[in-house]
Amino acid sequence: MIKILIIFLVLVGGFFLGPLLQGHQGSAIFEVAGYKISMSFNTFVILVLFALLILYILNYLFKKILNSKTALGNWLRFKSPKKSRKQLEQAQIALLEGDYQQAAKLFTKSAKGANNSALSYLLAAQAQIDSNQIISANQLLEKAAKVVDDKELFAFQLVQVRLQLKNHEYGSARVLIDKLLNEKPRNNEVLRLADQLYYSVGDYQAIIDLLPTMYKTNAYSDAHLDQLKQAAYIGRIKQLSKNSDPLALIKWWKSQPKAILNNVAYQKAMSFYLNELGQTAESAKMLKSIEKLEYKERT
Repeated sequence: MIKILIIFLVLVGGFFLGPLLQGHQGSAIFEVAGYKISMSFNTFVILVLFALLILYILNYLFKKILNSKTALGNWLRFKSPKKSRKQLEQAQIALLEGDYQQAAKLFTKSAKGANNSALSYLLAAQAQIDSNQIISANQLLEKAAKVVDDKELFAFQLVQVRLQLKNHEYGSARVLIDKLLNEKPRNNEVLRLADQLYYSVGDYQAIIDLLPTMYKTNAYSDAHLDQLKQAAYIGRIKQLSKNSDPLALIKWWKSQPKAILNNVAYQKAMSFYLNELGQTAESAKMLKSIEKLEYKERT
C-alpha cells in the first residue's frame, strides 16, 4: 500500500512540477450539469492531495472503530457479544465432552463477537491440536497471531509449541522452548513441553539437566519423575556407549552424583554396555559393586 502511494505521489509530483518548470501551470476544467468549473492545474493537484488525505484519515478512524471492542465497534461489525458468550459456553461444554471438532467450530464462531478474540482462536487451535487437525490448528493460530496482546503472548507461545511438537517441527520448537525456559524457568507447562521435546529428539542429557527443577516445582508426581529419571539415565548411558568411546562413557559416569553412582539399575546398565565395548575389567568391577549393594538391601 505504501509503495503504491509513493508511486502515485511521484506521478502527481511530475504533473505538478512539469508545467511549473516550463512557466505554464496549465488548467483543469470540469463541466457538471451545465456548470463549468475552471482552476489552475496546481490548484487541482493540491485539492486532490487534500482529498486523499481526508480519505486516509477517515479510513484510519473507521478501522479503529471496527477493531475496537466497544459497543459501537461490535454493532458496526454486526457482532453480538451476548451470542458470542453463548457460543463460548457451548464450546467449553463440547470440549469437556471430548467433541474437539465441535468445540473448535464454536470457539472460532465466538471469536467474531468476543471481547477477547485471541483467546477464542487459541482455544479453537488447541482443540484442533488435540484432535490432530494440524492444518486447521495452524490456520487458527495465524488468526490469533493477528490479534494477540502482550498479556496473551505466553499462552499463544505455549499453543504454538504444542502445535510444533504435534507436527514434529522439533527445530522450531527447540528455539521457542529455549526462549521460554530462559524467561520462565520454573513454569511447569514449559518444563513438561521441554521434557516432551527432549525425549522426542533423544536429548537425554537435557532431560537430566532439567530434572532437578522438575522435582522442585512438582512438574509431575514423584513416581512419574522417578520413571523419567531412570529412562533418561539409562538412555544416556546407551547413547554414550554407541559412540564407541568407552573413556567418554566412564568419564561421564564418574561425574554423576553419588546417588546415581549407587543406583543398582544404572550400574547394571553401565556394566552391560561396558562389556559391549570390551571393557570387561570395568564391567566386572561394576558387577561386584552391584552385588554389594544388593546384599545391603537384603540385610
